[in-house]
Amino acid sequence: MTHDELASGVQRVCDVVETALGPFGANKLLIGSDGTVTATASSTELLDRLEVTDPAVTLLETAASGFGERYGDGTGTVVALAGALLDEADALAEHGLHPTAIERGYREALDAALDAVDRGARPLSAFGPAAVARTALTGTRDPGARRTVADRIAAAVESAGPEASDHVRVVSRTGGATAETDLVRGTVLERGPVLDAMPRSVEGGVAVLSSTVDVPHVGSQTGRVTRRVVLDADSFEDREAVAEYESGAFEERLRAVLDAGCRAVITERAVNERVQAELAARGILGVQRVDADELDQIARATGATVVPTLDQITDDVLGTGTVSVQRKAGSDVTVVESDAGEPTYTVFCRAPDPRSATAFEHSVDAAVAATAAAVRDGRVVPGGGAVEMTAARAVDEAARSMDGRHRIAAEGFGRAITTVPRALAATAGLDAGRAVIRLRVARSEGRDAVGIDALAGGTTDVLGEDPIVEPVSLKRAAFSAATDLATQLVRIDERLEATDLGGEEPDPPDEVPFREGEL
Repeated sequence: MTHDELASGVQRVCDVVETALGPFGANKLLIGSDGTVTATASSTELLDRLEVTDPAVTLLETAASGFGERYGDGTGTVVALAGALLDEADALAEHGLHPTAIERGYREALDAALDAVDRGARPLSAFGPAAVARTALTGTRDPGARRTVADRIAAAVESAGPEASDHVRVVSRTGGATAETDLVRGTVLERGPVLDAMPRSVEGGVAVLSSTVDVPHVGSQTGRVTRRVVLDADSFEDREAVAEYESGAFEERLRAVLDAGCRAVITERAVNERVQAELAARGILGVQRVDADELDQIARATGATVVPTLDQITDDVLGTGTVSVQRKAGSDVTVVESDAGEPTYTVFCRAPDPRSATAFEHSVDAAVAATAAAVRDGRVVPGGGAVEMTAARAVDEAARSMDGRHRIAAEGFGRAITTVPRALAATAGLDAGRAVIRLRVARSEGRDAVGIDALAGGTTDVLGEDPIVEPVSLKRAAFSAATDLATQLVRIDERLEATDLGGEEPDPPDEVPFREGEL
């Protein structure tokens, strides 16, 4: 199997992702094997929903997903750049350039591109975190909504600190307009109390549990079990006595919980029907089936310690906060607010339909990650493909001083990274070729901030009135990841089935009958 055959599936995926870049990225209809149809313009969702068996495409999907999980944004850029680098590598290979020379040229060109990114960096303080959030917020084209949501994201990230991605959750709900997106200080759980009779708002101790809340059973133990006891209750009197004992034990446990100051019980498992009314009667608000990551965030925000059951609840493990049930988008949600622990925020997204809600949620997630990255590093670069064009010019200049055939590969790298401004121009309805020429001319005149403003529909100084900026760390990581992925794929020269590597077993020797008297 030739390299072209190995890379053809990868190239098709890269071409599809490239057309989804930017705020005007084309929607894709994904048809699953079960017949479900999903429309999306999100590169992350597109890659996640691919049902692939080709090992090269699997390698691409794994690398891109890993990048997305680590950085939260830039997955589409990585895939588009990797596809362009593979295109250039195929052309170079047809002219006889060895993969080793291609890799060497790409690596040297990458160093020049990264140096250009660092030289073109500006301080974040000159533009503010909200500008980074607006740039990454491609899920809506409404200028007012983009500005409002970006301001809220920036406020949450600045309050939560450099590790904001761990403290700012994004929740979406169908119904309403994107402009109705709200920022809530606290954790929003997309469920109400387990029983309507429970209070709608409580303040005080918050218990965070990992197991089912139930009446204790005779013989039940927590922790390490050293001995198992079996109780046979055959008669009515015995069963009645067991029930009375269990009920009494639960009453005693509940009094201890109340004495410790518990006013809310939030558990990863269920609250048994037998105890729901008991909790409600004592003014305890119970919320069940909370995801583990939400549970962890509540524990960190309230200062609580996650324990298995009510038996382990003491004033030492309780968190402090306000738990309230609120009506949002036509249904109940539970909001946990606290100043006792780490600052926690939830961006409660709104969108008119399920597809829009999912796309907008992905976009807000990306905006939170990009803003947090910019706050950590304190530097940004011009967006809209501007930094890619600046890097391409730097690579071209560096290639002139190179000796050997790898110089040709470095020049190919410079051409490949212009794929981002080309794609942004194309999806915005511009003439991509003319747009790239304008950007090249601007570089020759020393104007490195000229890029593609897709929303305005033209080439302009992207650091102007409504700046388009991206985090330096994210851009450097995208260049490096795309280069690593492309060179890894370039060096593949054959596809082998792992089951065929063992070779054939030798035939067993012919059996010779043994005759008595022979040695």
